[in-house]
Amino acid sequence: MKLTSLLAAGLLAAATGSVSANDYTAPVIAMVGGPTNWTISFGTSHNDGLAFTDTYTFTYSGLPGTATGYFLNVASMAGDLDFSSAKLNGAELGPVNAGPMSGIVTFTQSVSGVISLVIKGTDHGTGSYAGTLDISAPVPEPATYGMMLGGLALLGVVARRRKG
Repeated sequence: MKLTSLLAAGLLAAATGSVSANDYTAPVIAMVGGPTNWTISFGTSHNDGLAFTDTYTFTYSGLPGTATGYFLNVASMAGDLDFSSAKLNGAELGPVNAGPMSGIVTFTQSVSGVISLVIKGTDHGTGSYAGTLDISAPVPEPATYGMMLGGLALLGVVARRRKG
């Protein structure tokens, strides 16, 4: 009885191990640049024939802005990747699997704060992908600076009148 239980437990453990996913969670990545433009490159490889979920977390100043970028896999003799999902801050980006190329050719999305990119797919042999993420925050219009300077001048005049 004990031998049967041990054998069943061993088979169950082996079966569980063989269907696990190949997930990758990158450490939090600080984007470079600023004060209005930031950029970062990312990517990884898979080679076990399993489904994968890759999670990237990016930080920058957190100002509201526009994220643009891409990621791409090109099939080789060693293998290929098929993407099933890609989400930037929870919004689906709609990856494409077209012949020898797969990924997101380009995307544009509004962002602010910490950015999360989750990419899901399956590898067929050895495959890798790479991409970039760029954040552009809007630069204030000259009229905005003019209004700010005018307001400061008005405050100066009011303060001077109160003194005198």
